[in-house]
Amino acid sequence: MAQQINKELTGSKNVFFNFGILLFVILGYFLAPTVQAQDQLANVNDVTLSVMNREIATFRANLAQATPEQRAKRAQDRINSLTENDLITKKIEVLPLELGNDKGMQWYLGEIALFALVEKDLDLETDGNLKNLEKKTTEILTELMAAKENQLKLPYLIHQSILIMLATLILGIIVFIEKKSLNWVSTILLKRGHSLSHSMNGGIHWSEYYFRFASKIISAISWLLTALFIYIWLTFSLRQLPLTEPLGRKLGQHITDTIYSIFSGILGSIPNLISILIIIFVTRTITDLLKIFFKRVQAGNIQFNVFHKDTVSASQRIATFLLWGLTFSIIYPLIPGSNTEAFKGLSVLFGIVISLGSTGLVSQLMSGLVVIYSRALRVGDYVMVNGQEGVVKELGVLSTKIQSLNSKIETTIPNAVLISNPITNLTKLNETTGTVLSTQVTIGYDAPWREVHAMLIDATKLIPDIKTDPEPKVFQKALSDFYVEYELFIHTNNPMKKMAILSELHQTIQDNFNRAGIQIMSPHFMVQPEQAVLSKAP
Repeated sequence: MAQQINKELTGSKNVFFNFGILLFVILGYFLAPTVQAQDQLANVNDVTLSVMNREIATFRANLAQATPEQRAKRAQDRINSLTENDLITKKIEVLPLELGNDKGMQWYLGEIALFALVEKDLDLETDGNLKNLEKKTTEILTELMAAKENQLKLPYLIHQSILIMLATLILGIIVFIEKKSLNWVSTILLKRGHSLSHSMNGGIHWSEYYFRFASKIISAISWLLTALFIYIWLTFSLRQLPLTEPLGRKLGQHITDTIYSIFSGILGSIPNLISILIIIFVTRTITDLLKIFFKRVQAGNIQFNVFHKDTVSASQRIATFLLWGLTFSIIYPLIPGSNTEAFKGLSVLFGIVISLGSTGLVSQLMSGLVVIYSRALRVGDYVMVNGQEGVVKELGVLSTKIQSLNSKIETTIPNAVLISNPITNLTKLNETTGTVLSTQVTIGYDAPWREVHAMLIDATKLIPDIKTDPEPKVFQKALSDFYVEYELFIHTNNPMKKMAILSELHQTIQDNFNRAGIQIMSPHFMVQPEQAVLSKAP
């Protein structure tokens, strides 16, 4: 047990070390704007007097032929040269000052002159007037003198160091308990996910991934809590020592301002969020009404000449897309953070992506609309296009999917290719009669054509997938040199079985003609053979 605790404490030390480095980097980031601001002030001859990380006063004007830099340097030297006796026995005093045309105030510690500020040093936006400047500067100086006094007291420093050590011990205990507890919860979730995985015997159980995701979330929360505890500890520790107390106040003020900004942002966004919900509710209601309307138009319950039943589905999708696009345009300015640089960056990124890929995409979309609104194809039609033959299974705005006759091959044809090739639709003009199929046979002139017609029609009656209404028909296509060309037309409701239907039909035709002793003239014969070239009928 002791070894386990030592391991945990060692891990905690590593965590403290890593997060300590991280937070010192963050601390430097927070203090960087102050240094940058001071550099900017120096560029315009504004010099801020800083002692023990405290900004005391800002010098902006020349006084008695001394520049702001010289005034700040002299004041800093005087304050740094104060003895412990000066700090204990003497008090801060403020006396009026008149030096030529310059009027202001002089600060003393007892009889020791520290520095002076005149009207030309005022910043009207932050200081207001001399009285406000006097009050603010006196408070800062009083605090500074107390801090310098405490900095010289060894018992005080020992006392504050003990507080920091106690805070560090408490931090270690809290982080240890927090990590152990959340790791225990994360382990339970992972075990639960593994048990679900094994129970499926190699299958997929979505709950397993839910537990894994929850475990990762718990781990992330654990690290965030650890970072928060270290941040609080660092803030507390810095505020215990006179030299670093201002830094601790800045860290505390930063987290307070952040929390306040988050909550005030949430409260301030409530009216916009309510507006967004109302707009989305209205849009959802309109889309539901449009869905009902288009469904009734497609069913024929509502006669609307603008929409054809074959294009109703596409019209509904276009109307829904336009409506939601308009809704997004309206609610975008109301989304919290929409005016931030992050949203602007995402907008630029999406704009670049759309610009780069818009040419091909728009071409396919427009081609899809042409295919849909020209009503050249419908789902379920038996078609031949671009060398492909089969039944249309999906008609999309980007591509069309055709299932081949063997039902195991699906061909995807981009709509841009589709509209640039002839489309043969064998179903559209035969909605009630079924898909038309045909086969040809060549018979010699010695066979009576009426008997040939009868045998071809009779062959269709034995195949259940061939419709009897309308009846199959036989046409004599040509009177060639050696034979007559007959073409048999049939109707079927199962075009996907075309190969099987024609195969069975050909077998039956062969049997009928063999029984009748009529020779099929394929291959071609220049001279009639002495004996018939045919097989025995079963």
